[in-house]
Amino acid sequence: MKILLSAPETKSEISDILEGLGEEYEILLPQEQSQDFDILYVKWKELPSEKRENEVLSTIDENAIKLFFETIKDYRERVVVTDPDGLRLALSEIERTGDVSLQTRRFLLLKALAHFLSFQSRILKDLSDLFFIKEWESFVLERIQEENSGVVVKRLPSKISVEKALDVSLVVHFLRYLPHGACILVKDRIVVYASSKGDLPNMSGGVLGYKGIFSGERKYDFVVAEDFEGNVEGVKLSEFDTHEEGMVLFGTAGVLREPVPTNSFTEALSMHPAFDCCAVTKNDHLVAHLVELDKKVIFEKLERFDLVGTSVAFNFLVEESSRNYLKKKGVLRISWIDSRRIWRRC
Repeated sequence: MKILLSAPETKSEISDILEGLGEEYEILLPQEQSQDFDILYVKWKELPSEKRENEVLSTIDENAIKLFFETIKDYRERVVVTDPDGLRLALSEIERTGDVSLQTRRFLLLKALAHFLSFQSRILKDLSDLFFIKEWESFVLERIQEENSGVVVKRLPSKISVEKALDVSLVVHFLRYLPHGACILVKDRIVVYASSKGDLPNMSGGVLGYKGIFSGERKYDFVVAEDFEGNVEGVKLSEFDTHEEGMVLFGTAGVLREPVPTNSFTEALSMHPAFDCCAVTKNDHLVAHLVELDKKVIFEKLERFDLVGTSVAFNFLVEESSRNYLKKKGVLRISWIDSRRIWRRC
């Protein structure tokens, strides 16, 4: 009876279990792998305590995974176990009857598969935390719950409410790609005003972002700018802690979808970090900012607008038929991001 180990460091715990058994068992190490084995003992690598991309990815053992699934598919001939208890169960039946029953083989298969899926889900969670690719609001609320100290923006002198933290994170995201001198106003995670010329919106409330030195009135809930003139409540753009590839993380709020660099005012406004988005501009001003979970709803809402002379940009792939339809509606320029995260334009 041969037992193949996926990891050599498990040999000691296997040897302890085999002591005193009547059957003869041969332990095969990974480098001795062959098709001639009866039991596969799989031990997945421990996840690193320090969550860095390379360390997390290094726990994925493609050879062990391939062997694991090959054995599962052949479970009537070979047994797969992932812990000492499973091995003891299989060996006890072998000692009593000379084989492992079909029902026990199926039980151990399901137990091993559940263990594998649990391990992979932890890898998924670690990587999604690193990349900030999760459903946006649940991610932010999760961060808030972890803080236990109220909604505080780390390393910044300001305390921001939950709702404003979401809007501030969006403003910071857009300002990194808007042209110098542009301004943007966000309310409830939607861009309600934007201008590449920097003329401020004639409305109050919301989170205003200004790509330059802000010297306007204090009529907005919060202001993010490169710098300020006078006594204005807000924070400098340079004070936000940035994460790789233009993503932003500051305490309780983060932006998620990896941006695609662009010099276009319309395209910059379309780059919502979490949801599908469409931006419509005309004469360097925002006409509409549509954010949805379902792309179809975006096209339905576009029907309500006069699109003659506009530029339209999407942060997702747009089919040729839809592009042709928008052209017939009078759109001057259409931009979209294809599956390789590259801007396409027509």
